[in-house]
Amino acid sequence: MIGPPRRLAAALTGVGVLLCVLGWYQASGQPTVAQQIPYLASATIPGAALLAAGAAALLRPSAAASATSKRSRAIAAAADGRSAVGGRSTGAEAVLFRVPDGRYVHATECPLLDGRTDAVELGGEEAATAELRPCPLCQASLDSAAGPG
Repeated sequence: MIGPPRRLAAALTGVGVLLCVLGWYQASGQPTVAQQIPYLASATIPGAALLAAGAAALLRPSAAASATSKRSRAIAAAADGRSAVGGRSTGAEAVLFRVPDGRYVHATECPLLDGRTDAVELGGEEAATAELRPCPLCQASLDSAAGPG
């Protein structure tokens, strides 16, 4: 799914390309440089600026991609039996997530977290002290995040 920032960036790029083409087309029909300058100033130069701004925004990595990659690393680490942080072996310890205003704790592979960019990884102490319940879908266990001690 494409988010609003990506749509805006694509729209800026499209408008920039359109202005560049229209400016070039209008300027190419004028016989002298003096008659071409107004088309360059009013269409081609702003079109190039919009094109550059839109392209830069499209090429910038999104927050959703970084959050998804963090969860992907946690899923891969859980499958390997090691922690996502530092690569240390954790045994039965699981990586759990919560949503900022949520009441449930979710396992790494919970389908309710798919596409969520605001999921926060729970630490062992935070999981034990927070008033969170296991997600009814993934049945995440708070005991496995509390760790030994």
